[in-house]
Amino acid sequence: MTIKWKDKKNRRDLDVLILDGYVDEPSVLGVPPYISPAPRLLVGAAIDLGLNWEYMTVDEYREHGLIDAETLLVHGGVTVPGKYLMGSPLNEKEAERIASETNECYIGGPLARYSEIKGYDDYIKKDLSYYLYTLFEREEAVDGWIPEEKLEKWLIKGSQVIKRHPNYPDPLIAEISLYRGCPRYFVGGCSFCSEPRYGKPKFREQKKVSNEIKRLYENGLRYFRIGGQSCTISYKARNIGIEEKPKPQPKEIKKLFELIWKKAPDIEVLHLDNANPAVISEYPDLSMEILDDLVFYTTPGNILALGLESADPEVIEKNNLNSSTEDVMRSIELINKAGREKGVNGLPKLLPGLNFLCGLKGETKKTYQKNFDFLKEMIKRDLLVRRINIRKVLSHQRNFEMKYEKKFQEFKEKVRDKIDQPMLKEILPKFTVLKKVYMEKKEGKKTFGRQIGSYPLLVGVPYNLKKGSYYDIAITSWGYRSVTGVEYPFPINKSNYAKIKKLPYIGDKKAAKIFRKKPIDKKELFSILGKNKKTEKLSTIINF
Repeated sequence: MTIKWKDKKNRRDLDVLILDGYVDEPSVLGVPPYISPAPRLLVGAAIDLGLNWEYMTVDEYREHGLIDAETLLVHGGVTVPGKYLMGSPLNEKEAERIASETNECYIGGPLARYSEIKGYDDYIKKDLSYYLYTLFEREEAVDGWIPEEKLEKWLIKGSQVIKRHPNYPDPLIAEISLYRGCPRYFVGGCSFCSEPRYGKPKFREQKKVSNEIKRLYENGLRYFRIGGQSCTISYKARNIGIEEKPKPQPKEIKKLFELIWKKAPDIEVLHLDNANPAVISEYPDLSMEILDDLVFYTTPGNILALGLESADPEVIEKNNLNSSTEDVMRSIELINKAGREKGVNGLPKLLPGLNFLCGLKGETKKTYQKNFDFLKEMIKRDLLVRRINIRKVLSHQRNFEMKYEKKFQEFKEKVRDKIDQPMLKEILPKFTVLKKVYMEKKEGKKTFGRQIGSYPLLVGVPYNLKKGSYYDIAITSWGYRSVTGVEYPFPINKSNYAKIKKLPYIGDKKAAKIFRKKPIDKKELFSILGKNKKTEKLSTIINF
């Protein structure tokens, strides 16, 4: 159970209030239903110092206002903006308003690194948790990176903060990091990316990662994503700092997942995030061994996000990008080979995600056609991707300029229409059942939900269902980046007319006949609708 807001509000003895403004960065996600490592580290540091602390999210602040505390720590910001359903990251205006409402306040995360926010006592560019520790432990606070021994200690001690999160225990997902930094740090990494600033990756030991998950698991969590790293395949790879494409070590990755499952045997969701297609392409056999293990050890619906960013060779060169188009295509093929099979939740076990970043140096109008040609070739080869992310590079990232806004919009719309929707139809044919869809939002007579996991697909139901509950949903139609469906099995004899007419192949008149004749059986349904391949298929999702 989460702590009640009135109990939070009544606390007047607080040394530190931690306000989670949510983060969305290239290798870490903390927007609900996710909780990033940052709040856990901040709470761990506060506990280590013996401070009285409290935690609140920016959404709780929006609803209730601040809790009184001696010191306020704000952490949040976005470098790779997305579309959010359950929560919205703290913005600059809100951050300034918060600063005006308190005396001693400090801010960290992307908002501190990239924004021009006023009103804070200090702006922490590195780890806010380490700054907090030195603020109280020493005469002078230090803006630095957390030492390894503190990192592991604070993650364990701070794990209890999950019980303060509004989404605890369900559908909260803990973001877990294997390492931070980029294996290409020594060549500067991609021009737009924030990861190289962390320097040479320092890999966390399998035992420490699994112990972190174990403690969160003991605190009631069952959903996890190993997403806080630039490339999962490069975990503990050889020749880091020597070669841009380090040699993968399948045994190290297998050991990690074996330990996780040993210590947390009833995990419901275990997903991943990023992978470097250049590494997969360079070492196809080693990568295939890892991909097979990922299919075995992670839960279905998993996505490995690949950073193509641009299919234009000129843009790739000028921005020191990660991979060639050949690298990415080869990686998509290998991931499809390993994980295309359907899992128990209705989705393929493991598929690639694909990222395009527009507005990079060297871009021309022709860049957008090259990007689309890459996707057409992918379709021609009968390859699947679970999601295509198309976004603009942020202007604060080394002063990029978006020159071709019209071309960007045209490309985006073309991909949604010609690629995304046909892809969704292939991945999720009509009447495919998606298991355990969590209903998050109501809009009029519609309900929207998602499965718990990495980059979950938006699922719309054209009638009201209970918010905060799980339903199995049978797919009936497709949008560009979402699907529509009905409950599975559909309770036809317990449904009203408005609900019945939302079923495919029925319409108003036949729905009225069914409603008046209730209760009906399969034979009576066919007598009203006619018996053919479509109606026979429809009958398989109905509970009579």
